[in-house]
Amino acid sequence: MRDLLPEEVALRQYLTETILGVYQSYGFTQIETPCLEHISLLTGGEGGENEKMLFKVLKRGEKLIINENTLEKDLSDSGLRFDLTVPLSRYYATNREKLPKPFKAIQIGNVWRAERPQKGRFRQFVQCDIDIIGMKGVAMETELIMATSEALLQLSFQDFEVKINDRRLLEAIAAYSGFPSEEVGKAFIILDKADKIGIHKVREELAASGFEATAIQRFMEIIEKGGILTPDTLTEVLPEIQPEIINDLKEVIQAVTHFAQGRFAVRLDVTLVRGMGYYTGQIFEIGLEGFQSSIAGGGRYDKMIGKMLGSKEDVPACGFSIGFERIFMILIEKKYLPAISKDKIVFLYPETANLTSLMQQANMLRTRGKIVLTEPQKKNMRKQLDERKNQGYLFFSLYSESGTPEIRANQ
Repeated sequence: MRDLLPEEVALRQYLTETILGVYQSYGFTQIETPCLEHISLLTGGEGGENEKMLFKVLKRGEKLIINENTLEKDLSDSGLRFDLTVPLSRYYATNREKLPKPFKAIQIGNVWRAERPQKGRFRQFVQCDIDIIGMKGVAMETELIMATSEALLQLSFQDFEVKINDRRLLEAIAAYSGFPSEEVGKAFIILDKADKIGIHKVREELAASGFEATAIQRFMEIIEKGGILTPDTLTEVLPEIQPEIINDLKEVIQAVTHFAQGRFAVRLDVTLVRGMGYYTGQIFEIGLEGFQSSIAGGGRYDKMIGKMLGSKEDVPACGFSIGFERIFMILIEKKYLPAISKDKIVFLYPETANLTSLMQQANMLRTRGKIVLTEPQKKNMRKQLDERKNQGYLFFSLYSESGTPEIRANQ
């Protein structure tokens, strides 16, 4: 967890406002969920590896009874949310009668994970999600990818790549290879590490996990072609794959490619897994050239809400999350200056200035729609103005005995 300096907070506010503006233009509406959720929700198996990094909260008052036979599970009844998708599903299940159908939600808020401290990994960080619930067809996936890509473009990101896969396709590859159905999850966890350990190490780990050599060989033959496979060539390696999977992938890739107009790349990536156990259909990530980790990720999770409702009926749901902290750190490193909608003026005054006149002149500038920072004029005014220029104050004004301040460029 860390403190944020004023200029960092200003950039984060700009990121939030820009992303919100794009998402709202697509008809998404903002909601909020509590930072605390019941422990049974957070440990229900939907959060994958994140459940191991859960911050649990002790029971309070009379509920908290400690004796020598007390187990860990007896001490906690709630925890800090580790993502926004699980709380959203609970939110929809609870409030579905009051919500429009389909429901298009924006959530921007802090989440908590007990990460091992290291550069770029935080225990408290912001997630920025959009989700569509209750809409059939792959129009959901297409719109989510378009809105997220548009938000990144608005923030001056270029040359990024949208990678798309389908969990149904991965399951078909695993079944074709001969992996036991109950072991498929283990194989996917290993494959998910491909971008970090390399394809060769994936083969080694599969072997070390006890998978048969012939199954590994068939599996890796397809995975190693991941860079050249397209929806049109999938049947060459998987003759019995369901046409619906291919058609869905083809539709989304075609629509997003047309939207991209060469501003970013779109492709099928059969090595893409996404770690969460709740994905049921298409999954996607956005990668940035020169940056190892993805800067956005998401997918379809049709079974989670039905499970919370206690029903066997699937509720179509799909979401995409921008890596808020990652794009923030990238822009900080690039010394990115957000566009300022109003002129920022530093208003300097001598110690002998009349207080009433001083405030009147500053407010005169504010009534013109300016952002005005008042501060005493220092001996080295040039250094003082340069420091403020770095904070976006591109103009300055000096206290005037006449009562009419003049705006000048801070050059």
